[in-house]
Amino acid sequence: MFSGIDFLVYMRILRNMSNVHGSKWLRPEKRLAIYARDGFACLYCGSEERLTLDHLLARELGGTNDASNLVTACLTCNSSKQHATMEQWLVTLSERGIDTKSIARKVKLHASRPIDMQLGKKLLQARKVKRKH
Repeated sequence: MFSGIDFLVYMRILRNMSNVHGSKWLRPEKRLAIYARDGFACLYCGSEERLTLDHLLARELGGTNDASNLVTACLTCNSSKQHATMEQWLVTLSERGIDTKSIARKVKLHASRPIDMQLGKKLLQARKVKRKH
């Protein structure tokens, strides 16, 4: 039913998330589908706390809200990256002594994967049902 994904794990994570609906710039089911594609963890540091979506190419630089331009990021990483391009941000991380090769590979891999909008809708519906009880 959920493509081999452990639904109970997702529900546990969703219960602890405050930003499922995010701002109005993206439908909640698309946001959830992107979080699910990325394993409900920040692609930069692996955190499962305070998740947001990051534009790989900032809107100010011509980026879109397409799923291939959005990845899951914790608030700390997203705030740190700000409007930098991925290349600029990876250079900054490298200067801080962080191995950026694995981050770059992970981001490229996840961003290239299609999102499952049906799963996003199911997760959103399940969360709504859970809130009613």
